[in-house]
Amino acid sequence: MAREVFNGRLISVRVDDQGHELVAHPPAVVMVAQEQSGKVWLVRSRRPVPERTLVEVPAGLVDPGETPAQAARRELREECGLEAERWEELGSAYSSPGFCDERIHVYLATGLSHVGGEEPAGAIEERFTAGVEEALRLCSANLQSLAALLLASRHLTQGGSTGHPG
Repeated sequence: MAREVFNGRLISVRVDDQGHELVAHPPAVVMVAQEQSGKVWLVRSRRPVPERTLVEVPAGLVDPGETPAQAARRELREECGLEAERWEELGSAYSSPGFCDERIHVYLATGLSHVGGEEPAGAIEERFTAGVEEALRLCSANLQSLAALLLASRHLTQGGSTGHPG
């Protein structure tokens, strides 16, 4: 039986019978939002770890009572002021399965329209587009962004079809 040793706003930590420290973390979403031109949307944000600014694809946590698909739509609107006609979940995986239950859902969003509603400046320092190769270079410090871009680029080069998320 595991015992809880910490319960915070975002995470909780418990220790199991074997002494493993296990982190409970909400699921997350990352989106590769691709314009018709082939460019993808990126955001520049200051992150507490690694205490610097990173370039990333839009991403965020799934709120309580929300599905990953709903979170993806909300986060894309909040971070970039965009909505997408077509969504496809490209996959999902645990971020650190050795100790954390956070599962990250990766989406491809196409058929974009600019609707506004972005979060005010602060959390997001800059929103911009770049080609996929440039995006891979710019996102090199963020594994989730790299994985999302690689999945999306592989999917697009194979001529995958898109659908709507559940």
